[in-house]
Order: sequence, then C-alpha cells, then structure tokens
Amino acid sequence: MAGLQSILPQLTAKGATVVGISVDEAPESKMLRGALKLEFPLLQDQDANVAASYGVRMRGESMAIPSVFVVTHDGTIVWRHIGEYVPDRPTPESVLEAVTGRHHEAAQPNPGSQE
Repeated sequence: MAGLQSILPQLTAKGATVVGISVDEAPESKMLRGALKLEFPLLQDQDANVAASYGVRMRGESMAIPSVFVVTHDGTIVWRHIGEYVPDRPTPESVLEAVTGRHHEAAQPNPGSQE
C-alpha cells in the first residue's frame, strides 16, 4: 500500500481512484493507514467476502492474498497482481503502467483462492 501511496498523485491525475481493502479489524486497519500515511480509503472486509469474490481469499482462512487490481469504471478487471507470498507486491511503476494502458495482463483464476 505504501507503493500505491507513492504514486497517488500520478494515479489521480490519470483519473484513477485508489481504494485499499483490508481483512484486518478496524483498529488494526486504522493503525496501518496512519503508519503508512495513506491518503486513500482503507475499507473493511473482515469476513473476506470481497477477497473471495476477487479470488484472493486464502483457502481455509479469513485472510486475503496480497493483491492489486486495476478495474475499469464498468467493473472490468484489466490488470492484476496476485502475490505469491505476503511481501510480493507489484512495483509502483507496473501499477502506473496498467492504469495508463501501457501494460495489460489477462485476469486468470488464482489457484490458491477459495472460489
């Protein structure tokens, strides 16, 4: 999330809206948002239902696989990065490229998800 914060001005200049979604409880999410100085909302998904709908809920857990999605206004996923492990995050540059349309990756089912 810190990586997204670092490019927030460029993303918003391109018309993108950044929203984080956390399966953590509200006090932990609030602390994380403050610690990372996030200027975008961090929404709650305590039951991991949103994570499950995006195919990134860890099997048998109420946790989400670290992921970033670029979604168009009509709800089409045009790019995504699904982490292989907790610190596996996309580079800010790759997210910016996805938003500007210079990099598109087909959305594939995630084998580690609970779909």
